[in-house]
Amino acid sequence: MEIIKSLFAENFPAAFATVCLAGYFFGMAIVFILKPVKNAESFSIKPVDNAGKTEIRVYYGGISFALGAFLLYLAFATGTAYYSLVGGMFFATTVFVTRTIFLFVDKGWKCPYTKLAIPAEGCFVIALWTCWFFAK
Repeated sequence: MEIIKSLFAENFPAAFATVCLAGYFFGMAIVFILKPVKNAESFSIKPVDNAGKTEIRVYYGGISFALGAFLLYLAFATGTAYYSLVGGMFFATTVFVTRTIFLFVDKGWKCPYTKLAIPAEGCFVIALWTCWFFAK
């Protein structure tokens, strides 16, 4: 508990962002590991067979868990949450920029998931960059 208190005392914006990032990734992991097909379909993804179901669990669930765990590990190992914030910021910004570019390439702007993802990810990226600005 003392380590957590020291991370927040050392750099509150970075620690707050790291906890939010880890919570997001752990939440995504649980959702995709427990109900892969149902949740993937809300992302406009549908597996063609059982191997596809496993891939959803692995890549959306497993990698989400690994990202959350790595960001927490990085914060605890370095004694600062700043590098976790930067890593999460790179990840979220890359996803948002890539989605925005291919939204036009793939003509997916009318899809229900896209209408949710773009503003949600945009706000998330802005919040992370704001935390980074205050964490410097």
